[in-house]
Amino acid sequence: MRLGAADSAAAVAARDRRVRDLAASYTAYRRKQLHGAPENSGGTPERLHTDAMNADRAGRALRTVMVVEDLRALTGPRSGSHRLPLHLDASARHLYDFADVRWRELAYRTVLMEAGSTADLTDWIERDALLALWPQLYLPPFVRAAWERQHPELAQRGAGPHVPATA
Repeated sequence: MRLGAADSAAAVAARDRRVRDLAASYTAYRRKQLHGAPENSGGTPERLHTDAMNADRAGRALRTVMVVEDLRALTGPRSGSHRLPLHLDASARHLYDFADVRWRELAYRTVLMEAGSTADLTDWIERDALLALWPQLYLPPFVRAAWERQHPELAQRGAGPHVPATA
């Protein structure tokens, strides 16, 4: 069955309304999470909130950056092939070889940007490997800033020449 132009326009308008409603409900859900939900992750997250109207990048206004209180808590794997959980790596589902520094760097970058709890960090990042990789980890400046604010030893290592520095 073929739809006429009027039917097609009505279907598109209905779909657009559903998308807008879904986006609005998700935004309300995330704001409640960021501003009203108690933390039960076992650590004190570093929360970076920016006003949605003043955010210089889309999505940044609702971004929560998880940071562990103590780097010694990071006891993730340093070798072996691992697949990150779906909530951390939903798109490509790579099999990361943690013995290879390039794959470990990619996994760490993914975990640092997508972690929803400190358990994600402690399960997948290893302290000494993070310290070694820190200067070359390509992270958004607000993620790097959150970690460097909490851990001066990371700030001392700084960002390498091809990595965005903190804002």
